[in-house]
Amino acid sequence: MTMSIPTTANTVEHIGRREQDELAQARFDELFRAHQPRLVDALTLVAGDREVAADAVQEAFVKAHLRWRRVSRYEDPIGWVRRVAINRLKDEHRRSRRKRAAIERLGAEPSRHEETHFADDGLDEQLRRLPRQQRLCVVLRYLEDLSVAEIAATLGVAEGTVKSNLHDARARLRAHLDPEVQR
Repeated sequence: MTMSIPTTANTVEHIGRREQDELAQARFDELFRAHQPRLVDALTLVAGDREVAADAVQEAFVKAHLRWRRVSRYEDPIGWVRRVAINRLKDEHRRSRRKRAAIERLGAEPSRHEETHFADDGLDEQLRRLPRQQRLCVVLRYLEDLSVAEIAATLGVAEGTVKSNLHDARARLRAHLDPEVQR
């Protein structure tokens, strides 16, 4: 049985890899701390439920962590996390809709989740009343501060679709929040 003795080059390479892994982990931790709370807040307005939003964001960050060597090389790693979280919300919405339909067919009463409110002026309620795509565009534009191009890329739609959704959403919100518009 032969035993391999580490050479200086192997030791340096091993230490270099360990330091790179530590730096990558530190970068991931920094990204998580900087973006997780804000992303949960933004997606809570989209989902209407803080727990669902937090679960979606957490799952997205877990997936990013598992794929961090690849994701960290992306131009916008948080954009990737945001997209994964939004996809998770969409999946949850479809699952929830199917569950409600099944409950209705069976004649049972669905349980209600406690909703999180962000504003006392009724804005959060008005946001919940917007169609899902409009609500998502508004949240990404005004809470996440994404450009129209970034929103389009995140949602996989044309920029014109984003502009149209934002225009329609602003008109609906204006009508509900500004009594002068209704006259």
